[in-house]
Amino acid sequence: MSVSASLLSRSALGFSLALGLAAAAQAQDLGVKWSGSPQFSNDDVAFKVRGRILLDAVFQDVERDGPGGDFDTRNVRGRQVFLGVEGKLNNYFAYKAEGGAVNGGAWAWDDVVIEYKPSEPVSLLFGNIKAAGLENLTSTRFITFMDRGPYGDFGVDSYLLGVVAKYQGLNYSLTGAVQGAPINTVDLANANADSKERLTLTTRAHWAPVNGDLDKLHLALSYRYRNRGDEGAFVYSGRTNTAYSNATFYTSGGIGNRDNTLAFEGAYVHGPFSVQGEYASIDVTRLGGAAVGGDPKIKVGYAYVTFWPTGEMRNYDAMAGEFKRPKILNPVTAGGWGGVELALRYDIADTTEAYETLKTKPATSQAGEYKGVTFGLNYYPTSYVRFQANYTDGDVDNFGANQDYSIKQFQLRAQLDF
Repeated sequence: MSVSASLLSRSALGFSLALGLAAAAQAQDLGVKWSGSPQFSNDDVAFKVRGRILLDAVFQDVERDGPGGDFDTRNVRGRQVFLGVEGKLNNYFAYKAEGGAVNGGAWAWDDVVIEYKPSEPVSLLFGNIKAAGLENLTSTRFITFMDRGPYGDFGVDSYLLGVVAKYQGLNYSLTGAVQGAPINTVDLANANADSKERLTLTTRAHWAPVNGDLDKLHLALSYRYRNRGDEGAFVYSGRTNTAYSNATFYTSGGIGNRDNTLAFEGAYVHGPFSVQGEYASIDVTRLGGAAVGGDPKIKVGYAYVTFWPTGEMRNYDAMAGEFKRPKILNPVTAGGWGGVELALRYDIADTTEAYETLKTKPATSQAGEYKGVTFGLNYYPTSYVRFQANYTDGDVDNFGANQDYSIKQFQLRAQLDF
């Protein structure tokens, strides 16, 4: 399952654009409304061009033990520059395809989805899809912080290619997924040998018992089973609340043959205030079995609080169990000041059992523990434009001499989507 050539990717996107425009042009009594960009619709037919620009600046001051010494980083980078299309052919079939340059320029697909709705509450989705995790399911355009931290690195899966089934009620949903590797992954082709890619089975259930105008309560539970197949062993490695990294600060190494993940989600919104958190416990079946060591448990989670001094509130979708685009009360386009959001976050990632359960322990290991605190400031001139600043103070406690890190990190982002 792969897309190996950027030329093919761009050609496919261009073809999708042309096809959608042609379908829209042929529709009778065509209606147009503005939703970040023009959206064409006629009865149950719709078409829209979509995209995003996320431009980042990342500054790190890293202190580390040992002869290697401290180091600094400074990079201005394209986090995401995407272009795509979305629409529906009728009340039964819809589609979405979006991709572009990611993390410094490499082409990658993001959403690539064909949706079939046999009835109003039921959806069957085929493509590159996310299945679980509150912050994971919430678009990068709408998450509170610039990136999802270690929980997003290995607590849940991002986009995987497969089939996802959803049932949505007014304030709850049930999800089941059977997936393999991401669409951007090169096909597994071991020469004259077994070549089975990973298998991932995911279920998620969410419930919003409180869904009033001022108060929202989100609760969810998910389970994930993974088998590596003939791919390399699963690695539990995270970054320091950023998509940029020029060093590995903490990692289990390649240890996972299979794993089982139980994850919990919670969020509460009260007007301009909100709290949110997730926690995952990952039971790993070690590659190599008892001859190498016992089976470790990897733990990762986060919690944060937010406040809008300008009076907005986070836009919670009780049917989907995720957050959507915030509505800015006084945008600059209407003569206002825009919206301001303040946020404070705590992250933890514990990979220590990957080392502690080894039968023979090396003198040093980076299978340690990360703890980080991040302060976030978001300014929205309008609902479609955002400027962000994140400051993170993190520490990594690894095993042995000269293995610990202290990271102070400042990030800026300019974002526009349509």
